Amino acid sequence: MNNTNILEKCLPDFGKELISEIENFGIIKEFPNNDFIVKQGQLIRYLPIVLEGNVKAYSEEDGMQFLLYFIRQGSSCIFSFVHLFNQNPIDFSAISEGKSTILLIPIDKAKEWLIRYPSFNNLIINEFQKHYNDLLHTTKQIVCYKLEERLWSYLQTKAKVSNTHELAISHQSIADDLGTTREVISRLIKKIELDKKVVQNHRKIKLLISDF
Repeated sequence: MNNTNILEKCLPDFGKELISEIENFGIIKEFPNNDFIVKQGQLIRYLPIVLEGNVKAYSEEDGMQFLLYFIRQGSSCIFSFVHLFNQNPIDFSAISEGKSTILLIPIDKAKEWLIRYPSFNNLIINEFQKHYNDLLHTTKQIVCYKLEERLWSYLQTKAKVSNTHELAISHQSIADDLGTTREVISRLIKKIELDKKVVQNHRKIKLLISDF
């Protein structure tokens, strides 16, 4: 599939003129699993949009990782939008989950297209609202939910964005995302396994119950 087809498939509302501009000025790049797309402390040079695959956005403080949300095909990152209009180092990281194809739009072009193209402006507004809701949900979980409930919600979200009921993910990786220890996660996964919500096999976690 050539670049035009990929862009038209993933960004169907953009129209031919904007797609042509993106082909001229944007960069389409493939990232292997666990590769940094943007890294905390850097300056933003591009607005990333996920064309294929999934991306995890998180922040890190005092050596502790804190999951913000997942970014799926056709979406970008709310924190990237904020940095369109300032030159401060970013306070988040985004890494690919599995092989991902990312569209990188230069910051100056992103600012220009916000004004020139309503479809591009709509994408920014819609993504801002969606990820704002994601952050509200994450905050509510931390404040109101027990860790076991947060873990179960995390596994369901992870399965949904990965489009699979079988997750190849380590207990340590889950612990990093939820800001706890591997031992605690191992204990809680064993508990929900006894509740017949998941089954573990060969370092994989299979969801037996899901909402998709």
